[in-house]
Order: sequence, then C-alpha cells, then structure tokens
Amino acid sequence: MMKYVKLFAAAFTMLSATAQAEVAISEQPSYPLPADVEQSLATLASECDLLVLGETHGTKEVPAVVEALLAPLTKLGYRALALEIPRDQHSAIVAWATGTTDVVPTFFAKPGADGRGNEQVLALVRRALRPPFEWKLICFDGTEEELLRQTQERLPKDAEGTVAELAAKLSFDDIIALSVERDATMAKHFAAQREKLPTNGKVLAICGSLHARTADHALAESPIKAFWPSFAAVLKRDHPNWQMRSINVQSFSGEYFNGGKVNKFSERALAKVEMRQIANADWDCELNLPRATAATFLQSPASMDAPLE
Repeated sequence: MMKYVKLFAAAFTMLSATAQAEVAISEQPSYPLPADVEQSLATLASECDLLVLGETHGTKEVPAVVEALLAPLTKLGYRALALEIPRDQHSAIVAWATGTTDVVPTFFAKPGADGRGNEQVLALVRRALRPPFEWKLICFDGTEEELLRQTQERLPKDAEGTVAELAAKLSFDDIIALSVERDATMAKHFAAQREKLPTNGKVLAICGSLHARTADHALAESPIKAFWPSFAAVLKRDHPNWQMRSINVQSFSGEYFNGGKVNKFSERALAKVEMRQIANADWDCELNLPRATAATFLQSPASMDAPLE
C-alpha cells in the first residue's frame, strides 16, 4: 500500500513557473498497432463519446499509441485530447503547441517526479492540436493552489510549506482521502471544460490507470480498494448520459519513469500486442503491450524524498 501512497503523493508536487528558451521537440513515431487491435479500438471508440486510457505514467509507448489513433479517431468524430495536467497549464500548452510562443510550458520545462511531463506527451499534444487534426485540449488536474488548500485543511492551521512538504505530514488515512478528493476535483474540471466544446465532439482522455477505473471489483484486501471512487467513476456517476469506455494499458516488460526514477515492469511473456475484454473487471478492456520504454524529458525531473519500495 505504501507504494500507492507515494505515487499519489508525487502527483501533488507542482513546480513554480520559469521561462525557458525555445527547445527543439522532435516528432515521435506512432506505435505500430496490428490491424485487428486497431479495429477493436476503433469499434470500442465508435460506441462512446468519451474514451479513457489508463496508463502507467512515464512510458514512450502510450503517447505513441495515441499518435497512431489520431487519424482513425478523428474519422469517428473525436475532437479533443484530455490530459491529467493542471488546468492552469492549459493556455501555455495550447500557445506552445499551436506555435504562438516558443516558451515551453512549465509542466514540461520543469517536469515532476511522476513521469507525466515527458517530451513524448508534449510532442503528442503538438501533433493533435495542429493541422490536419486541430483537436482541442482539456487539462483536468487540480492546480497547485487547490492541492495546497486541500492538504492544509487536514493539518493544523499554522502548518506551512509546499504541497509535497505538507503531504509528507499527513496521516495514512488523510493521504487516501486527499487522493479521492483529487479525483473528484479532476472530474469537476473535466466536465466544466468539456461543456465548452462543440456538442458533437468526442473526447480521448489519458490518465493514470487507477483514475481510469469505471468499476470497483477489487478485493477487500487489495491496496487499490481505498482509492475509490476514481476520476472516471465520478464522471460516470455524475453524467449518466455520457457514453464512456475505459481501457487499461498494460506493459508486460520493459521500463517506465515514475517516483523520480526509472523502474522496471514485472517480466511477463507476451508475443504481440493484444486487446481483450474481461468480465467483471475495473476497466472495460485491456490493451496489452509486449514491452515499454522509459519516457524522456527536457531536463531531469524532480526527485522524490524517498524511493518507491
């Protein structure tokens, strides 16, 4: 369970804005999906107006998979990319992605420890927002100010420090409660921003796999049981008319960046990419990838006070 608490605590670390000169971001290759998997994804996407991909943060492969899906999803009416990024970063990211400014957004110029602010995601956003796709962007994570307020509410009134410093003083139960509150905040921000989109525009969202759960079939002793309701579950509960599907993207080997370091996935044999539906699962489908590669960053991400165990 401590591993999950540290992962969520890392997400509360926000860094102050600093201007940065123009940085060259190379185009990222798309992930070569087998024809049957691409067809299965397209079929699932056609059945909904909100498709949520749950990922392990910090791999090159998930942005590359989305890159491969931009064209087919655009044909199905998808017009927006939603990311687990603080909502106050939206304007800066759109300005950079569309070429209005050369200043790299802070979220990527000063990446945090959890792997989200990588250059593969940055390249994906640029690709999605520019022609020929011209998608809109939704950033639905809470801001530093929101997270700071939510953290301070669980501590003595004279407690001071950054979000990460204050989160380190919280009890185990408070960390869980703060994580659940964060998911509810993300759902609120997502819904508010989606309302501003054209009514016929479908949305592809990417978030951590626990946030993407649309059902809770976890056993009572499971470490993920406490992290409920999730971001996707709150959306499903509060917007019953939305047609939503979720996919858990899993890598069977390789590496990912999270917790301030490169970590290894458990080695499991998988010959090729596969997509499958599983009855009574927390997600509608699984997209299984044979191997993942750790994401790269414009500069070294922030480190965590303690390594993941």
